[in-house]
Amino acid sequence: MATSHALRLSCNLACAIIFLASVISRSTNITADSGLVDKVCKQTSDYKFCSDALNSDLRTPGADEITLAYIAFGLAYHKASSTQLQITSLLSNSTGPVHEHLEQCHGDYVTAIAKIQEALTDLDSETYDGLAGLASQAGDQADDCESAFKGTTSPLSDGDKDLKRLSEICVAVAHLFSQGSMPIINV
Repeated sequence: MATSHALRLSCNLACAIIFLASVISRSTNITADSGLVDKVCKQTSDYKFCSDALNSDLRTPGADEITLAYIAFGLAYHKASSTQLQITSLLSNSTGPVHEHLEQCHGDYVTAIAKIQEALTDLDSETYDGLAGLASQAGDQADDCESAFKGTTSPLSDGDKDLKRLSEICVAVAHLFSQGSMPIINV
């Protein structure tokens, strides 16, 4: 019985230590505040869109540069993927010039998604120097798609505009890595 009580006591003590350690480690990992989001969004053409987009992710409060990069590129990836699904759906019901424009946009979005995936892979491998270029190339694909519909109304204008603005956010986040404020990686 004494052994059972001692075992329970040491188990409770171990659980308390683990809980305390997790609380302490979480609080020490929180290295940034809304100032980082502000710094990024001030570099974009639409501060409100940027702030709303980044703050739509629950990881943003307290995010460091790396986490913010994952958030930004993740948002861009989600938008590009959903727009590509929209294109696929529209292609099945289109003909003539609209179909040709949609085919071009499909190719543009395949490229945009590939660039964003490459950026996410670079983040995984802690290779930050090409992030801005990849983000810019993804945004250029959205512009190219929108240009395909020049003279007509594009059913993809909202998706194109959002991907362009999200790519701009990714470029601004990427610039954090080139401003001498390289993040400290906890191993």
